Amino acid sequence: MLFRILLSGSLALLLVSCQHSRIDPSSNLVVKQVQIPDDMPWYSQFAVHSYIEYQPTPDQSWSRIEIIYETSGIRHYEITDKELHSPSRWGESVRIVAQKKENGPKLANEIASFARSYPDANRYVAWPGPNSNTFAEKLLRQTRASAHLDHNAVGKDYGWYLGRTAGGTGLEVQSPYLGLAAGMTEGIELHFIGLTAGVGIWPPAIKLPFISRLPPRASLGEKASLPE
Repeated sequence: MLFRILLSGSLALLLVSCQHSRIDPSSNLVVKQVQIPDDMPWYSQFAVHSYIEYQPTPDQSWSRIEIIYETSGIRHYEITDKELHSPSRWGESVRIVAQKKENGPKLANEIASFARSYPDANRYVAWPGPNSNTFAEKLLRQTRASAHLDHNAVGKDYGWYLGRTAGGTGLEVQSPYLGLAAGMTEGIELHFIGLTAGVGIWPPAIKLPFISRLPPRASLGEKASLPE
């Protein structure tokens, strides 16, 4: 009986993990993540970098917005169709966190307004934050571009916060060292000194610090030999 339960659970997780790995043509917002490159400090090797790509109108180019490193500031720039669909970045596989259709012009205005007022644009601390994931998380919270970032997006829970989760389906309470989030897409998460552990409800997932979520998010492809 126990074996059957474990087998059924494993099959369910496997089926959920077989998500569509291509960008939906009807989407105009994609939230992505990529593993931190191997040449970065050892303590960031398990973490991921989160960023947002969007298209204001069908006849306009896609744009990408992110903070990459200490001196990059906010980078907000147009990308090519090849970059949008590229399966890799920095030699690592790109994974889709979320994709959806939004009101493009309103979304673009909200993102631009958030970027202008973001207080930590020129401040970057790999751990515990603020960093690239802090920027992405706050953007998702304060605009219609809601999505739940990976549990290894270190820095996403930096600072004090009480309110709606970035995924928009739950509530979160956060202090600099301890926090809790609960919701449909978030599941139940415990945040401790920048690390996250928990379980996902929909889709089902197991989240443990330092290792990828089980099952993994949909990937746009395998590792490339050269970074872009």
